[in-house]
Amino acid sequence: MKTLFNLNSAKSLLFLFSASALLTVSSCKKDNNSNAGVNAYVMAVNSAQASAPQDFYIDNNKVNSSAIAYTQNTNYISVSGSSHTAQFKTSGTAAASGTFNVSFVPGIYYSVYFTDDGTATTVPDDRTQPQSGKARVRFINVSSAVTGAVDFGLSGGNKIVTTLGNRIASTYYDVDAATSFSLYAAGSTTVMLSIPTTIQAGHIYTVYISGATTATLSYHIIAQS
Repeated sequence: MKTLFNLNSAKSLLFLFSASALLTVSSCKKDNNSNAGVNAYVMAVNSAQASAPQDFYIDNNKVNSSAIAYTQNTNYISVSGSSHTAQFKTSGTAAASGTFNVSFVPGIYYSVYFTDDGTATTVPDDRTQPQSGKARVRFINVSSAVTGAVDFGLSGGNKIVTTLGNRIASTYYDVDAATSFSLYAAGSTTVMLSIPTTIQAGHIYTVYISGATTATLSYHIIAQS
């Protein structure tokens, strides 16, 4: 008996096989890149008192739209969630004020503080909303004049943060709107700095302390949301 070879059937089978293989490869590529494009969000803060206005660079690309003067900050900037080389540069020049490595986790928000010694402190930002009718606030001391541990208290003297190290962010606290705070050296009852605020319910804030000398010690409030 002769076996008949149908050329058209062979071509059809070859086409189906090729299409199936292409679909499989395409599906694999899609799966392998399912996390591609997932970004982190970064706010750059100039807390270096003596600095000129700064530009913020990620992997040699300037990411801020306008120069960041002392006490100023950017909005959150979307960057890829991975490891990077970051720099602060004196605005409008190629002069690097500080170069450092950072690693961002996709989906997480961060603040990067440029500090008096030309280095940077990077801390993750919690975006969990406060309890109803409350504001949420945390504290960080990036002053080069007060490098010892500090306490933060309510204006009446009740301390809510104790023995907080320099350049370390506290946890977040839910407080009433327009709450005033005070800064102390750790364990002291003498107020180093009074911190009146106009913080509003339903928002998240960071209070940071800066200043290159005790005479220029100051507080600043960043609205995170």
